[in-house]
Amino acid sequence: MARTAAKKTPAKAAKTAKNTSAAKSEKPVRAERRVKRDEEKKVYKCLSKRSTKRDGDEKRALTSRINRAAGQINGIQGMLECDAYCTDILVQVAAVQSALKAFSRELIVNHLETVVAADLKKGETESMNEFVKLLQKQFMNG
Repeated sequence: MARTAAKKTPAKAAKTAKNTSAAKSEKPVRAERRVKRDEEKKVYKCLSKRSTKRDGDEKRALTSRINRAAGQINGIQGMLECDAYCTDILVQVAAVQSALKAFSRELIVNHLETVVAADLKKGETESMNEFVKLLQKQFMNG
């Protein structure tokens, strides 16, 4: 069955033209956001004097976990904008906290298995001492 093209009313034509021009004007905005995001990534790299090389699987797993938490946070923001019920928002806050804990656990295990273990094999204890202080600060409120 062949479809016939419906004639556009002046209102529809104006709306289509408006949407087309809006879509064209969004492209530079998206590009600006992408550039800004790329610049932010560079800033993060510059803030730390040290770095840890991660293999592709480890980086993908960590990125997946942190993206999940970021998505949940964006969801909470949307819930606030829609005046969602308080306990529904709190359930999502608990989900974000759980996602961040899972991210931290994975990062801790990877750090211990790679950086700390390698340093201890060399007889260096600085990274172990630093890690113990971090654990005290984060998990023991010390």
